[in-house]
Amino acid sequence: MSNYWNDPGLVKPVEERRRSRFWLFFPFLLLIALIGAYSAYWIYARGEIEHGVDEWVATERARGAIVDYESREIGGYPFRFAIEFTKPSYQPPSMASWQGEQLQVVMQPWNWKHIIARSPGRNLVTDVQGIRHTFDIDGKSAASLSWTADGIHRAALSLNEVSALVDGHAYTAEAFSLNLAPRPENASDLLVAIQWEALTLDAAPVEAPWLGTELQPSRLIAEIHNFYPAWVRSGGKLDQLYDAYLELGGGVELGQLLLNWGPLHFGAKGTLTVENRLVNGSFGVRIDDPEGLKAALKAADRWRLQEQATVATLETASANDGFLMFTVENNQVKIGTIMVGQIPAPAP
Repeated sequence: MSNYWNDPGLVKPVEERRRSRFWLFFPFLLLIALIGAYSAYWIYARGEIEHGVDEWVATERARGAIVDYESREIGGYPFRFAIEFTKPSYQPPSMASWQGEQLQVVMQPWNWKHIIARSPGRNLVTDVQGIRHTFDIDGKSAASLSWTADGIHRAALSLNEVSALVDGHAYTAEAFSLNLAPRPENASDLLVAIQWEALTLDAAPVEAPWLGTELQPSRLIAEIHNFYPAWVRSGGKLDQLYDAYLELGGGVELGQLLLNWGPLHFGAKGTLTVENRLVNGSFGVRIDDPEGLKAALKAADRWRLQEQATVATLETASANDGFLMFTVENNQVKIGTIMVGQIPAPAP
């Protein structure tokens, strides 16, 4: 008869049972240790971010900028860092100023080179002439910026719904997006992509009231060569950028332009180069739905000989996905050998 109490098939030794329980709890112990280590990292990184914000504010103020906010909080644990400013304002020296109701800046703990910013509510921009412009932005709209050791990788603006008052004119937009990035092969070049689902103006153009105030889905994709040196030469001023670009040279590749504005469905593409203040290259334009355009022009009493000739030419050239092609030779715009326009010369 076997010894019941010492039969290993029935009762395992105490030491073996303890070892089995240790491996049972080990994954949970490891998880707790990892959570603790990550929490310590998050707290440390939060302190570094707050220190970095303080340094940036101090640097900006030292160079004459006005940086202010009512309060600042940072949270977002565990999956992000989220800094929230209430009533922020920023006034760089000799540049436009900005004021907002709220600014939210978000960064992922595993990627310190990508930030997302939101500024829901009323945003006030005052230009250097003292003219105030307002932008009412919804909570889903955001801007983002990513960079590498070599510089900026991509800047983007996505506006879900926005209404604006600029220079006394009211605008609303839906699903508006702007993407900017240096060209990977040459960081001096700029890649541009703009599109929207709907854009509404407060009034139709005086010169073309038949266009109306509603712009349907439209898109622009382009590449601007030597943009950044021209931007630096202009001092970051848009009104001086054109002259700086002609002085330095470069080029524009228009990959796609689709503009849907009321009855006008317009498309364009082309390539232009700038050297020694002279523009050369070619571009093409086209229209879709010419019958709708004709009807709008007739209803507006604008169906004159000039409009008839222009629409007929574009309609013929646009058949079978074609384009009406123009050439640019030393600032002169031509169709074939006939000059039809002139590229503006730089200001003296």
